[in-house]
Amino acid sequence: MGSTITTNLAANTALRYLNQNSAATSSSLAKLSSGSRIVKASDDAASLAVGTKLKADVTALKQAAVNASHATSVLQVADGGMARIGDILQRMKSLAVQASSGSLSDNERAFLDQEYQQLLTQVDDIAKQTRFNGQVLLTGSAGKQISSVTVNSTLTGAGGDARVILTGDAAAVDYQVDFDTTTSTFTLKDTTNNKTLATVVKDLSGLTVFDGSVEFADAGVRVYISNLDVSTSLTNAVSFTVSGTGTMSFQVGVDKGDTIQVSLSDLQASALGISGTKVSDQTSAGTASDALDKAIAKVNAARAEVGSQMSRFEFVQANLQTSIENMDAARSVLMDTDVAAEMSKFASSQVLMQANVAMLAQANQLPQNLLRLLQ
Repeated sequence: MGSTITTNLAANTALRYLNQNSAATSSSLAKLSSGSRIVKASDDAASLAVGTKLKADVTALKQAAVNASHATSVLQVADGGMARIGDILQRMKSLAVQASSGSLSDNERAFLDQEYQQLLTQVDDIAKQTRFNGQVLLTGSAGKQISSVTVNSTLTGAGGDARVILTGDAAAVDYQVDFDTTTSTFTLKDTTNNKTLATVVKDLSGLTVFDGSVEFADAGVRVYISNLDVSTSLTNAVSFTVSGTGTMSFQVGVDKGDTIQVSLSDLQASALGISGTKVSDQTSAGTASDALDKAIAKVNAARAEVGSQMSRFEFVQANLQTSIENMDAARSVLMDTDVAAEMSKFASSQVLMQANVAMLAQANQLPQNLLRLLQ
């Protein structure tokens, strides 16, 4: 094509390449600044989809690792309580053996029984007081939930309130608490099966309102009530629902089904078979000794189960850390910037831009050169 002064094709060509290299330079700058190879979806749509899924999985696995750590902590707390109960049972066994000896009279056995009964009470106290995040661990109630706590409108209108906690292996049913002012009796009912579970009589003499707790020990429930008018009987003063299977579930993976179920044994005196035992006489001491052997065996079995679960969670944590490392590496390959390669591209684009600017300047001088032909 001949030389013209109206259309500068050389300048247009130089400008086109300048724009291309400027865009390449800007892209390299964005990737180097962000550290990501994929700044926009058009950079690599397929890798973006896969890399984003991997990133979500890594985030979930990191939380799963935290969950596994919490599970280990729960089991450690439970094991600590079990160990103390085991120590108490050992001492109670010693007292039972001592009381079985014919060298003692019932008078001395009565002294031994005082300590024995205190230790028996302490077994229940430890079982009920071994908690993690407010959840009782050694009464068989771990994993069960209380919901739908409703306070009678009469009590609510008087500014009253109620709170419920589990102290034992309560059944997963609907409950209600009634109050009879004539006998000062609180009654716990299973409304799902329409039966009375337990009654508790309180000394309310001299009281206008009742503020305190009512423990239905056999049912594994304790109810805290405030501002209850003790002059009037109240049916369905408090109602609530217990749900769950007594099994704690820990999410240790990405998918919904990636869970581990943990069951903790009920180690209260009644569950251990030592409730009501005594060493106040030789015959009772022998009976208590046999019961304690079985209780010690049950505690040992419970601790062995907890120990095996702790071992499992330790391997779960190790596996999760390995998975996180490998998936992070895979995501990095797909989405992270190769700094060395991108710097090479950036340097090349800069050199080309400098050449483009120089050539564009030369192309813009071409029409001026043509004007000299008219002189």
